[in-house]
Amino acid sequence: MKYKVALTIVNYNTKDLLLYCLKKINQAKISFPHQIIVLDNASRDAEETEEEVRSQYPEVFFIRERLNTGYTKGVNRCIKKADAQYIFNLNTDAFIEPDVVEKMVNYLDENPSVGLIAPQLLNFDGSIQESSYCFLTPAIALYRRTFIGLFPFAQKELNRFRMQGWDRTSIREVDWVLGAAYMFPKEVIEKIGYLDEAMFLYLSDTYLAWKMWAEGKKVVYYPEVKMYHYHRKSSQNRLLLKSLMSKAYWIHIRDGISFFLKTRGKTNPHKLT
Repeated sequence: MKYKVALTIVNYNTKDLLLYCLKKINQAKISFPHQIIVLDNASRDAEETEEEVRSQYPEVFFIRERLNTGYTKGVNRCIKKADAQYIFNLNTDAFIEPDVVEKMVNYLDENPSVGLIAPQLLNFDGSIQESSYCFLTPAIALYRRTFIGLFPFAQKELNRFRMQGWDRTSIREVDWVLGAAYMFPKEVIEKIGYLDEAMFLYLSDTYLAWKMWAEGKKVVYYPEVKMYHYHRKSSQNRLLLKSLMSKAYWIHIRDGISFFLKTRGKTNPHKLT
């Protein structure tokens, strides 16, 4: 491999966030040999985005898609283009600080049993975001999106899913981590298979963690590294009527069905390790 780590970013209509994300990467002064790969997924302002990225950050390898084939396919294309030992996949709204990449790479170097690692994500007021969870079940999905979630028995299950009661300040093996920022060895994903493209946008991070555990690789939440994340409210937080009219809502439903079909009848692989 030519590089120690490749930072991969898929952009869709978030030019300003992308440029800030790249600015933070540049300011981090990463000490390892690294490459930066950006894929634009047919944004409305794709041409302008490409021009600005190439002008301000000529070291970036820029891929411009003519059609939006989905976030998951975009990530996979970036991974395949990478010539690096590790892949650090970032959303445009996740911003690194100095030493973030080095600490995560060193942890993976020292812990070959780990297949996936994610940092602690922070709001801009310094509070800790939820970014690690138990695996999703159809019941949990139902509770999160309907009034049933208001009942005490459902609240208990939702709290378990969200890992409530843990302050998220200690290193911990978890079922899965939010895909806003995570790192993994490229050789591992080549062995277990890339992100599942049956999931257009959502839950590909969840299923990647599922496959990691099934392969005997650990998924680790690593709060020794902290990153700021501009977390926008998803469709699950909207009023029901508004959600039903949202394209993102129906993509989420479809991707959820894909996840449940792939894991149907299977035992949580984390519990088997």
